[in-house]
Amino acid sequence: MHKNIITIVGLICVTFMAVSQPVAKKKLSTDDFAAWNIIPNQSISNNGKIVVYEQNPLKGDGTLIITDADDSKTIARGYDAKIGSENDVVVFKIKQPLDTLRKAKQDKVDDKKLPKDSLGIYLLKHNELETFPKLKSFKLAEENASWLAFLQEASTAENDTVSDKKKEKQPGDELVLFNIQNQDTLLVHNITEYFWAKKGSALVCVQQNKDSVNTYSTLKWFDVSSAKVLDIYTTEGCIKKATLDELGEQCVFLLSKDTVDEKVYSVFYTTKDESSREIITTTTKGMPVGWSPSEFGKINFSENGTKLYIGTAVTPVAEPKDTLLDEDKPKVDVWNWKDLKLQPQQLLEAKKEKERSYLAVYHIAKNSFMQLADFSIPNVSTIEKGNGQISFGSSNLPYLRASSWTGENYKDFYLIDQETGIKREIIRNKANVRLSPKGNYVVWWEPQDSSYYSVSTDINNMEYVALTKKIPVSFYDERNDRPMNATPYGFAGWSEDDRYIFVYDRYDIWRLDLSNEKVPVCVTKAFGRRNKTRLRYVKLDRELDYVPTTETIVLSAIDERTMSGGFFETKLNSVKDPGLLIMDKYIFNNVKKAKDADKLIWTKENVKSFPDVWSSNLQFEHAKKLSDANPQQNDFVWPTVELVEWTSFTGEKLKGLLYKPENFSTDYKYPMIVYFYELSSETMHSHAYPKPSHSTINKSFYASNGYLVFVPDITYKTGYPGESAYNAIVSGTQFLVDKYEYIDRFKIGLQGQSWGGYQTAWLVTQTDMYAAAMAGAPVSNMTSAYGGIRWGSGMSRMFQYEHTQSRIGGSLWDKPLLYIENSPVFHAPKVNTPLLMMHNDGDGAVPWYQGIEMFVALRRLDKPVWLLNYNGEEHNLPVKSWANRMDLSNRMFQFFNHYLKNEPAPEWMEKGIPAIEKGKNLGY
Repeated sequence: MHKNIITIVGLICVTFMAVSQPVAKKKLSTDDFAAWNIIPNQSISNNGKIVVYEQNPLKGDGTLIITDADDSKTIARGYDAKIGSENDVVVFKIKQPLDTLRKAKQDKVDDKKLPKDSLGIYLLKHNELETFPKLKSFKLAEENASWLAFLQEASTAENDTVSDKKKEKQPGDELVLFNIQNQDTLLVHNITEYFWAKKGSALVCVQQNKDSVNTYSTLKWFDVSSAKVLDIYTTEGCIKKATLDELGEQCVFLLSKDTVDEKVYSVFYTTKDESSREIITTTTKGMPVGWSPSEFGKINFSENGTKLYIGTAVTPVAEPKDTLLDEDKPKVDVWNWKDLKLQPQQLLEAKKEKERSYLAVYHIAKNSFMQLADFSIPNVSTIEKGNGQISFGSSNLPYLRASSWTGENYKDFYLIDQETGIKREIIRNKANVRLSPKGNYVVWWEPQDSSYYSVSTDINNMEYVALTKKIPVSFYDERNDRPMNATPYGFAGWSEDDRYIFVYDRYDIWRLDLSNEKVPVCVTKAFGRRNKTRLRYVKLDRELDYVPTTETIVLSAIDERTMSGGFFETKLNSVKDPGLLIMDKYIFNNVKKAKDADKLIWTKENVKSFPDVWSSNLQFEHAKKLSDANPQQNDFVWPTVELVEWTSFTGEKLKGLLYKPENFSTDYKYPMIVYFYELSSETMHSHAYPKPSHSTINKSFYASNGYLVFVPDITYKTGYPGESAYNAIVSGTQFLVDKYEYIDRFKIGLQGQSWGGYQTAWLVTQTDMYAAAMAGAPVSNMTSAYGGIRWGSGMSRMFQYEHTQSRIGGSLWDKPLLYIENSPVFHAPKVNTPLLMMHNDGDGAVPWYQGIEMFVALRRLDKPVWLLNYNGEEHNLPVKSWANRMDLSNRMFQFFNHYLKNEPAPEWMEKGIPAIEKGKNLGY
């Protein structure tokens, strides 16, 4: 008996020890990536009681989550949600299950016939969900949204006869009008477009029918108060762009009766109670000769409904029938030295240019038309939500050709009177120019003396005023190290009376009197500078076009000493310092305020904390965490991060980040990967959730797998980008290995992409400190890259080398030796570090022959080198390319594990993958 008691006690002790023993955390695997969640599309209702967000795995079916004070509702595959203005409904799309779509694709179903999204309508008052299949689109009015409108794909009736099916297929789809209060519906057939008035009182839609020859259009008007759909106007021809004013009282639309593709449109005007009338045609007084209203231009009323804005363009002409065979036509691009844009850029922008339109205004009561923009001043904007008397025009045409090598976006700026059409040039050859909200002043940044200037738009008082020239702080980027003009820190906004502008220096906000009658005032009392904390205005009311000066506003904050983030509050007319709301070792983001309540939602993140959704009041009090996207993170080894500082080889104090696994021990020798771009220390509190690589290492993944990751800041000397990278990166690496014995100095890797890829390729030509390196899309030869094209934009690469990121500071013929000196390929014989590259043949930023040049050079020299080319892919692998991103993650991990952890080399590294085995053998 006694022996049995001892046995039982022993078993209990063993059991207790097993239970109390902490479970060892796992290392992240690439197999874990798919289940990791992200939380996009966060929104809060106008009354602040409802919060909606998506929770989507990186691969798989996601969910829509609707939360209120007491409960939350999860809806499978919901996305793109909108909360009704009256806080009574959430409307969203519902995706088809991925398995369903995958099966359809395997069955070779045509893309146009793939299963369609459904519409979800969640009625908050009744806690009910309504769904409708075959959704094409949905719209809610911005205000007073008592009805929902949505288009469903038109269905073919099952009892159609054979002869019926031979009839002309009708355009449009089925418009459903859904009453949010009582769930009544109205159905309208053959609708091609629909438009809500902002105030929610009316909707207009276009119904089309056609026979074998003609198209017939009917403008229909849905009156919310009577819940009736009225036929307003029926005509032969095509109606497009039907638009209501904000109150839903006036409507305009485009109409063409042409049967050819190149249709010429007129603008028609109507109300619910009066007949439609033509108001703007090709012959309207003020219309440029040979021009007409454009089907591609925007069309909208001013906020007060007194003016109509449309786009016009050269009247399209029907092209003659093409009788030539394709083989009989030359296929040639003619490059002309006088072209303002290079041919590749012109080809990329051909569709946009063909559809370009020019702003014009129609004064409704006066029946008066005025063309505002034209070929010489193509860009024109309005003020005061279209109510203003003047417009602001700009033209970059005089400087467009030179921008290929200057990289600058200079323009000439004009004031345009909307009544007379008179155009008055107000400033030439400038960038960073703003017109005040009421149109009383123009403000610009003058790079020549690094100051803000203003000028009154009053023709009788056009004195140029230097606003910041005598202030003893800098209003431009003090850390700019590129051979170009430093850009200003920017604008916070304007005062309500149009007299003041608020601008940023590095830390604070200044009020500048545009009339120059009052001295500049630092409205944040130099609090930011005194505390090395950057303060920036948070615009919580998105419709407000000025900065409140007598009300409490919220300022975001970043402490440059600790990289902590947070918020302060202040009144810009107060004598007190900004008051602290919250400050912590996080990055705070995505702040949104409820329109009609003092409620906020926001995210906060750091290395360990995923950016979940939080809610609070305006003081960030009573904060509540609403989401928990990735509870599985607790099962895995996660990184910690610390800020390190050292002195570079040039004597400069630099900062960097050192990531370690949370189970770190000084008794172990760790391999380390050095990742870099330019300045990165301010990302100290960013959260890197595990995901397949677009082009770079994932810090959390590598730290979880026993690596240290070092991210140094880099500063540059003009003309010596390679040497600058060496001085910063190698000095930082040397500092760490000298200071910390737990770093295995013989097992250090390099990794960078694009500009970081260039620096990686350069470093392996200058030092043997690193055991392995991975360079994504590296420039290897600046002499051949200089004259190349950025195929993604069609622009010349010259400006990049002379003035921006590459920082050479002169042309190839001015400084040829610097181009050669900074090109890794010219130093290829000195490379002893195994190099893996990714450079894709669809890269539109860095031509992929740059990777090829480095590869073939090292190959000839019998240096270990590999090049991954993901066919047709871009500079960085896009989100949709899951398989390629997973492949890159696996190969990069295997590469570093081999050289930094002595793991066996995989087959693709040892033997390669012959072209005849492509797609069959991955060689892992």
